[in-house]
Amino acid sequence: MANSPEERAHWRDVLRAFDGYMQYHLDANSARQRSFLILPPDMRKAFESVGYLEKLQAVNEGIRINSDFIDHMIADPVFADMLAEPEPASDHTHQGHSHEHDGHSHSENQHGSHHSHRTGLPRVAPEERDFRQDKVRSTLRSFVRDWAAEGKPERDACYTPILEALDEHFPGERGNVKVLVPGCGLGRLAMEISALGFWSQGNEFSTYMLIASHFALNQSTRVEQHVIFPWVHGFSNHLSTKENHLRSVRVPDVVPAEILGRQGGFSLVAGDFEEVYGPTHWHDDETSGETEEDEEAGRVNQRGRWGAVVTCFFIDTARNVLNYLRIIHGLLDEGGVWINLGPLLWHFENAGPSHLGERSLELSLEELKALARMVGFKLSNERIINSTYTGVPDSMLEHVYHCAFWTATKVKPPSAITE
Repeated sequence: MANSPEERAHWRDVLRAFDGYMQYHLDANSARQRSFLILPPDMRKAFESVGYLEKLQAVNEGIRINSDFIDHMIADPVFADMLAEPEPASDHTHQGHSHEHDGHSHSENQHGSHHSHRTGLPRVAPEERDFRQDKVRSTLRSFVRDWAAEGKPERDACYTPILEALDEHFPGERGNVKVLVPGCGLGRLAMEISALGFWSQGNEFSTYMLIASHFALNQSTRVEQHVIFPWVHGFSNHLSTKENHLRSVRVPDVVPAEILGRQGGFSLVAGDFEEVYGPTHWHDDETSGETEEDEEAGRVNQRGRWGAVVTCFFIDTARNVLNYLRIIHGLLDEGGVWINLGPLLWHFENAGPSHLGERSLELSLEELKALARMVGFKLSNERIINSTYTGVPDSMLEHVYHCAFWTATKVKPPSAITE
């Protein structure tokens, strides 16, 4: 989970963000209530007549219910120990460029003092606190996308074409076909691939997603076990307060334990895609590092190990997409397939350099496909698929991505670009 003091500090920061969710958002809603109370009496009466005060009270209740859900999610003795640890003298901040595709929210929750369930927690810089709570809200919305009936339209748009492409490419026995899903989020797509009979492995870097996916995949015991209010935080573009703004969602729509292990294998690996699957894990000896101990220690030979790599809303998380393409090509066995679906919202555009001094290189779709062919991919089944990403149902504002979809078969590269 956390192998260094820095990693442990980061996990603690994320857990404290989850733990501080309720008070942060109750404070934000209190600010709205104060704005209401200082209105002239006639204005207060007008707003009361349309139910504004009752709405604020209902929002508070939705926040408390969300907090109960989060408490269940982080109810782990290891997490409790981390939360109880004292803060080091220096504040560990990990604000980075967001790797989410739903970054169209307003900053309605930026307010004053920071509090939490627990007393005595260190103060966090306002911009860092806001960043962390934005990630918490995004995590709640991701539960809808992956584990609620309300997320089915997005799953049908994004996951179904991928599953159909895998089904078409591997019509026979699949038990020995390994499929890698980097950027797997809360794990639904990786689980659905396993349900088709493949040996599926999800990979995720975000600690917020890792905590949530562990809960979704391992702690769910019945359908619609939990209630959340994923859209309670934003007050704009709602057709109806009751039907839209205060709409509750039940999760999960299926019980993963009743699906996983029935057909294909399944695992989830934490870590950066390039670090976990990159050339440092490629060996000439195809049988090296294949024991369970080697797998746990990260010594597994990744070269040519995978029958398919699936990237869904992932390829644009690269600073240098050529690194991603080279790694995917190297991971695939001969005739292996890379299935991609997603936009090109380059996540590090206009961001500063990485700790290694790398800056972002952005490509158009035409340029990206040309580069993929140079690396050694034969693209087919190319089309554009429209989809939202953790969208708000029936919102007055909808962000639709025109996602590029293709099936790319590994072939011999026409140049030495893979070296």
